[in-house]
Amino acid sequence: MSDPKENGQCLKPGLGCFVIAWISVATIALILSYFIARSNGDVSFVVPSISDTTYKDPEGAIFAEFFNATAILTLVMMAVRYFQVKMINREIEGSKSSPLSQLNLLSNVFGLGSALGVSVVANFRSREVDNPLSAVHIIGAVLLFVSGAAYCWTQTFITYQLTKFNVNTKTMFLVRLVISSLLSLSVLIFLVCGGFDSRTSIIKPIEIAGNVAEWIAAWCFGAFGISFCKEFQKLSLNIQCIPKCSGKNSDALKYSTIPVTGADENTTDSE
Repeated sequence: MSDPKENGQCLKPGLGCFVIAWISVATIALILSYFIARSNGDVSFVVPSISDTTYKDPEGAIFAEFFNATAILTLVMMAVRYFQVKMINREIEGSKSSPLSQLNLLSNVFGLGSALGVSVVANFRSREVDNPLSAVHIIGAVLLFVSGAAYCWTQTFITYQLTKFNVNTKTMFLVRLVISSLLSLSVLIFLVCGGFDSRTSIIKPIEIAGNVAEWIAAWCFGAFGISFCKEFQKLSLNIQCIPKCSGKNSDALKYSTIPVTGADENTTDSE
């Protein structure tokens, strides 16, 4: 097998570009909708909830457009991570089931729930209590934050498992552990304090606490996602069109370096 450095493949961008695109689109959605809402006087100076900055147009339409793109990129990132861990597990354990493969599958379920929550939050926006859209929006927000936190925890445990095979470092495990802990605390505060009515003219301290926790949770998701950028840069995507009944497998996803203890550099494809 030829060395990637010899044919220039190391100069090609890895799949870390998906992480950069994901955090960029999500940040634009949040920041742009916030500043437009502030400039139009749709929110108060005190820290508003994310929902309060997106329920009116044009900021709401901008938020929906960018957050729908965020949902798609979320699915792409989770698919890449799923196949990455699947390849590593196959290199280590072979085709048999293992705690790592089970964690990977469970994490994928939580990830799908979180991505669905992102889409629901983007498309069902309302502050009116009697409006059914408001209930759907709340369900989407809970699904996003709870499933997202569960996804981060399962990925943290996966990272710990991978430290045993020198795929991830203990430092990376600790970073993801801290982010997951802060995220869980923020989500808990948001769920407890977020149920108070924000449509009155009186701003309550408990309401502000819930809003701050919501923003912290959002940035925790961003920080957790960014931690995968370097890992994804070692991955490349190769799509091939082959006859369905040929019995051949296309080399869809390749991992340039799987630093398993006692093994040399490997290149593996997803099943």
